[in-house]
Amino acid sequence: MKKNPVWSLNESFFGESFEKSKTPSLQWGLELNTPINKMGVTVSDPFTAPADFDLPFPTEFPTLYTHFVKTSSGVKEVPVRLAANNEIAVVDWVNFTIGIETLGTAFFESINDENLDAICLAAINQLDEHLEHIFGFSTTSRNQSGRNFYKQSFVLGRDMGLVCIGGQRNTILVMLSGKGCSFATEGWERRLYTFLTNIAKRAKLTRIDLAHDDFTGEHISVDWAEEQDNNSEKGTGFQNGARKPNVEHKGNWKRPNGRGRTLNIGSRESGMYVRVYEKGRAEGDPEDNWQRAEVEFKASDRILPFDMLLAPSEYFMGSYPCFAELKNELQPAKIESLKKNASISAKAALDTIKHQYGKYFNFFKQVFTADELINLVCHSDHLAYPKRLDHVALTAMRM
Repeated sequence: MKKNPVWSLNESFFGESFEKSKTPSLQWGLELNTPINKMGVTVSDPFTAPADFDLPFPTEFPTLYTHFVKTSSGVKEVPVRLAANNEIAVVDWVNFTIGIETLGTAFFESINDENLDAICLAAINQLDEHLEHIFGFSTTSRNQSGRNFYKQSFVLGRDMGLVCIGGQRNTILVMLSGKGCSFATEGWERRLYTFLTNIAKRAKLTRIDLAHDDFTGEHISVDWAEEQDNNSEKGTGFQNGARKPNVEHKGNWKRPNGRGRTLNIGSRESGMYVRVYEKGRAEGDPEDNWQRAEVEFKASDRILPFDMLLAPSEYFMGSYPCFAELKNELQPAKIESLKKNASISAKAALDTIKHQYGKYFNFFKQVFTADELINLVCHSDHLAYPKRLDHVALTAMRM
């Protein structure tokens, strides 16, 4: 059911004391220019680094990238965020809560069991302005029931996450999924940081996932993670304390079948949980060695600093000793993956041409030379390329 505007109802409901928030662009003012990472923002040190530890910080935002995998049904496009230059990790999931009073004191002061529904709808309408400014999308529909112990829930964007409201100490929970992180407007991490630290009341990060991708499996893999766990002692591998963490193996480890394996480290109930898995094979390509490591942080036994939004690599490497070793492997396989994508995309395009027009070419090559035939069928604009293959041409020029 589509959510309807409710300002006219609630202005009369709250009376003269009702306070509308200004639009985000006016309310936030110059604080929207707060720079990302260490460029003018004080970021706390998440772990004790060695004296010679020198971590560069990004000068740009993560970018959305399409990785191609070959499956039994054809080439599949998998969107993935590439970390900014000089970074190794991206934010891949984030949950946060804010007090409902963030949207105006009248919401907090007037709420009771009888008017809960009306106030929640009005609050979501106000929140949408902020969400649109931060992520580039807002709530699109209302669910028939609540979620996560809240009485009402709304869909964020096109299945980009959830917004929950009603109860829970008069807070609002916003859940941005991995898909939401990928398709949110560039720079959303900085805008969310500004909102949580300068605008929101009782703001709290409750979950944040940081992910690292190795498209060739050269530096991290499930086998690498298994070895790190097997040979770890206190302060090495995945062992932060004296006690070794829980380990779970998923998939066919004894006789790998190309469907992908996963190694889980820790417990979902604890404050830190690791997943290392064969992402390319999980997407359906048994020969793709794309490996991914994700660290899920929860506020169950720790405070999650807002700085994690601005320095994902720093906190990713500070989570477990073995990840700190990745500091010299920033974006290790970006170019290799671009080359592979070019190869897969070109092959898929040639297969399509062969299937649809191969018989015509068999006939025409009896009449024309190869060069004549190519020139006859080429587009009149020699710089025109299919949109999907633009990156193939760019990669070829760089090689």
